[in-house]
Amino acid sequence: MQSSNNTKIEFDYGGKHYVLEYTAASVKRMERNGVKLSKLDEMFFSAPEILFEGAFYANHPNTEKRLIREIYKSLKKTADDEDPEYDEDGNEVDSLKEILGVMIREAVEEWSNRSGNSSWKVTR
Repeated sequence: MQSSNNTKIEFDYGGKHYVLEYTAASVKRMERNGVKLSKLDEMFFSAPEILFEGAFYANHPNTEKRLIREIYKSLKKTADDEDPEYDEDGNEVDSLKEILGVMIREAVEEWSNRSGNSSWKVTR
C-alpha cells in the first residue's frame, strides 16, 4: 500500500479495514476512467460517489463498484471523532463529502507543487 501524509478516511466494513486516500496514481486512474475533476462541481448528485470510488483506488483498487456504493450508503454523515454540524434548516451537514473534497485537493496540490533539486534549461 502506498501512503502519504495527506488526509485519509479509515473504517471497518464487513470485517475488513479500509484506508481511503488519493495518490497521484489514483487520481490519474480516475482521469483515465473519464472523471473530469474540473467538472465535478457541476455534478451535484454524482460527484460524491465518484470521489468516494476514486478514494479506493490507492489501497483497495479491486473493490467492486457494488460494494463501494453499499459502503458509501452505510457511512454516517459525520466521522466518529467529530461533532456533527447542521445547516440553517437543522439538517446534518454531510462532512464525508467535504472531506473527500479536501482529500482530492491535497492530492492535486501535492502533485502540482514540485520542489525538486534538478536544474533544467530551455534550448531553441
